[in-house]
Amino acid sequence: MIRPIAPQDTWQLRREGLHPHKPLPTSLDSLDVVPDALHLGWFDAERLVGVASISRHPLPLEPDAVAWFVRGMAVAPNWRSRGIGGYLLDALIGHGAGRDPNGIAWCHARLPAEAFYERHGFQLLDQVDLPGKGLRLRMRRAFT
Repeated sequence: MIRPIAPQDTWQLRREGLHPHKPLPTSLDSLDVVPDALHLGWFDAERLVGVASISRHPLPLEPDAVAWFVRGMAVAPNWRSRGIGGYLLDALIGHGAGRDPNGIAWCHARLPAEAFYERHGFQLLDQVDLPGKGLRLRMRRAFT
């Protein structure tokens, strides 16, 4: 079951799945609190097993586009390959499209996630080396 959650409720699962050697944040990221930002959790009963976020944020390669940044997608290891990430991503896309039907979604995907995002309509734009995170694939898709 998917439901909205507070930004800080994403931290533990993100850390475990994306940044296991970093400490938990102690304050909200500026992208967590922009208007219309959405943070979703996938729950098995009351156990949080998947998280994802989206917020309006310009795509550097298309500064004039109405763009939504998908980030922080993480699914607990024992829950992967069950479609949870896809359901979360679809819900995020629906949120952005509901507000900006002619907009785009974009992300900084990890290299092993390229096929996942392609299955959901994203196309590779380029590669970017993010400080403290490493090589990522910048990908985008139109909402329509």
